[in-house]
Amino acid sequence: MKQQDYYYVMLMEECAEIQKAVAKILRFGLDDTHPDFPELTNEKDFLTEYYQLMTVVEELQKQQKLVCWSEEQVQAVKNEKKQKIAKYLEYSKARGFVEEENRHELSNSN
Repeated sequence: MKQQDYYYVMLMEECAEIQKAVAKILRFGLDDTHPDFPELTNEKDFLTEYYQLMTVVEELQKQQKLVCWSEEQVQAVKNEKKQKIAKYLEYSKARGFVEEENRHELSNSN
């Protein structure tokens, strides 16, 4: 295995960890914790995994295995995604699949 492949495997693993963290949030809420790790909420676990993913991406960029985008390019992608989220959220609401929910409800939905 080449070193860049090693980093790409790490990238895959971090993506999977994020999926797992989000599943726990949906099943148990943001503020729930594992009995063995009472200081680690599901929200903190998710954010930790997210920033670990970003670290791997940054390492790949540093090694020039991934292109490093300008802040303007990053912001353009984020803005486009925000528009798509809003558009399809409204569509889903109109179809009756999503109802309004606040942060407190999400963290207490066990």
